[in-house]
Amino acid sequence: MCPDSEATVSMVVKIHFLVGPISDILLLCLPPQTSFLFVLLSFPKTELVTKVVKTFRPFFFSLLQILFFDQLRFMSHMKIRVKQASIVKPAEETPIHSLWLSNLDLIQVRFHMGILYFYNPCSSSSLPNTPSLIDSLRKVLVLFYPAAGRLQKDKNGRLEVLCNGEGVLLVEAETDSTIQDVGLLTQALDLSELVPTLAYSGDISSLPLLLFQVTYFKCGAICIGTLIHHTFGDAGSLTCFMEAWSRTARGLPVTPTPFFDRTILRARDPPSPVFPHTEYQPPPFYNPPVTSLAYKSNPDSDSGVVSLKLTRLQLRALRAKTEVANHKSISTYELLVAHIWRCACFANEGLREEHLTRLHIILDGRSRLEPKLPQGYIGNALFHARPISLLGDLLREPFSTTVERVHGEIRKMDNEYLRSAIDCLERHPDLDQLVPGEGNPIFSCAANFCIVSLRKDTSAYELDFGWGKPFFKRTSHLNEGKGFVGMSLDEEGSFIVFMCLKKTQLSKFRKLFYEFLNVSAL
Repeated sequence: MCPDSEATVSMVVKIHFLVGPISDILLLCLPPQTSFLFVLLSFPKTELVTKVVKTFRPFFFSLLQILFFDQLRFMSHMKIRVKQASIVKPAEETPIHSLWLSNLDLIQVRFHMGILYFYNPCSSSSLPNTPSLIDSLRKVLVLFYPAAGRLQKDKNGRLEVLCNGEGVLLVEAETDSTIQDVGLLTQALDLSELVPTLAYSGDISSLPLLLFQVTYFKCGAICIGTLIHHTFGDAGSLTCFMEAWSRTARGLPVTPTPFFDRTILRARDPPSPVFPHTEYQPPPFYNPPVTSLAYKSNPDSDSGVVSLKLTRLQLRALRAKTEVANHKSISTYELLVAHIWRCACFANEGLREEHLTRLHIILDGRSRLEPKLPQGYIGNALFHARPISLLGDLLREPFSTTVERVHGEIRKMDNEYLRSAIDCLERHPDLDQLVPGEGNPIFSCAANFCIVSLRKDTSAYELDFGWGKPFFKRTSHLNEGKGFVGMSLDEEGSFIVFMCLKKTQLSKFRKLFYEFLNVSAL
């Protein structure tokens, strides 16, 4: 168990005595299994204790280095050298036309979203080379030719894709760091050095829709950093493209065939929403208005990321606390989301019981709509379940009630509800009001959070370009109020949670998160 608030002050002083001013950062991020170290440091600072501490200073320092310093070293010392950058165009002439974007496309953030794929070191015979990657990329862009286009506005000011074959960006880079230096579960706010750098100050029509960076580590490991403009497509679209590229690189046929016609997500005529759709209403608790941290390319320095591992035993403990009828219908994702929501709220001591809190859950509608969208659909098919509660209710209610809130909001997202949501968007007077960004806090700002699941996308771990499958996948950066749930590297059936909060809230969030997972009760 982590120290309480009073002990925390004492620990900062005592750890500072050992390792210097970096202790303040360490205290936010040390895992709970280091509690024995806190106990050792909590003795009165007598002459004997001081002598013991000084004697064993190297041991303590080495222990802390094993636990965390490798990650700190990456945060400040990893240097990326760009060897070459190429605009890659389709291998053949492709059709030139405009592509209509659905309302689901238009309400997405107007930035690129990044995913990183990490590969183990491979033999020299299977080591990738840039010419072969470019060649396979050129080939796959013939089939995915709209991805080589650019965004533009039509005569009415509505965004669309101009399919003009301008190409995508591929960057080749290298670093003297090893994969161990990175610390894949790092507390660093982002790993944006592993994706291409973009400037959004210019015309939107100048930006590629897809960008890639292949980074070679000193140890032989490889990272493929990917960026997709969220107006063009979602994570499912990116995965579909990456699967096609990897198959092309291995000389295999591309399946499924990409499907770009967004008109299948048009509203009904006339639009007939039958639900209130509070998910498209402004979030609670931002009076006075605040500047959103959501989707900034350089998030504020007072934000930090906590990464938390959950074993199968801890997940069993969490499920055991769910006294819900037919609790087997509750997914692991729903359990974790409910738990994260509560911990994130309780970790913010600035909130009061009368404040409202809303959870932003992103769901893929591809399999929820009827008929289902084509397997190769390229575009945004994202819908939002948003349970809401008074903070006081969340504080007092049993965990089961919170789980039911989450489960109920997700369960209602059937075809009828999603079609109603599309119609609701069609009748909205200004879709730009729903786009996350500066001055429009969709889930950021104090009591509103977004949790995304990366664990169901198992196909992402099949992306073999000829040097093996990726062993890990994570987002390139996080913004305050946002979290991800993914598969852990350590144990089958275990998970890893990333959550970005104020740095002042990270220690309490970690404490609350693990205190509730009392496996001794099993």
